Amino acid sequence: AVIIDPNKDFSPDPIAQDMRRLEDSLREVVKPHLQLPGKDLRILNLACGRCDEAESLIKLGSELVGTPTQVEMVAADIRIREIRQARERFGHLPAKFLIEDATKIDAHSELGDDFGLVFLRHQNFWHGQELWKKIFDQGTAKLDKNGLLVITSYFDKEHHLALQALEELGMEVIESRRTKGSRALSDAPGKSVDRWVAVLRRKA
Repeated sequence: AVIIDPNKDFSPDPIAQDMRRLEDSLREVVKPHLQLPGKDLRILNLACGRCDEAESLIKLGSELVGTPTQVEMVAADIRIREIRQARERFGHLPAKFLIEDATKIDAHSELGDDFGLVFLRHQNFWHGQELWKKIFDQGTAKLDKNGLLVITSYFDKEHHLALQALEELGMEVIESRRTKGSRALSDAPGKSVDRWVAVLRRKA
């Protein structure tokens, strides 16, 4: 007989589910627009926190360019504890995790400005618009000429405000899509995980 512990939680890991959903969304929304003319893919992940999405971004990039060795990610956040967690969890990936203020990423001139993808997950434009304009400006400056900037958002109003700010910085919205089945946050009505995903590029 099989004995089931009634106190054991058998529910799926919500973060793992979020990552699978994010992967699917990025595959649908980003992949058709990313141009990689015979080159590697460099990813810049700004204000990344503990970077739960690290493996998802590397996996997606690997699908696009062929092998994991052709993908490099640089992730940055000012929060020391979160970056240390990311380093411990994802040390096996082709990635660097920097303890750095995302508004000052240009201080790292050695990073270059040839990133094919700049990613900002759950940008927080609603709380600190001037701060996030600086982060957006730093991110767009690191894109190569064919690069894409991708954001995800928790709620509708913030998403639209962020897109407006990016357009004012010379970016063009290629696609903005509501994520199917995004996990609702019980303590924040109207918010859900990666509720929106948008892809932008420099205006011609």
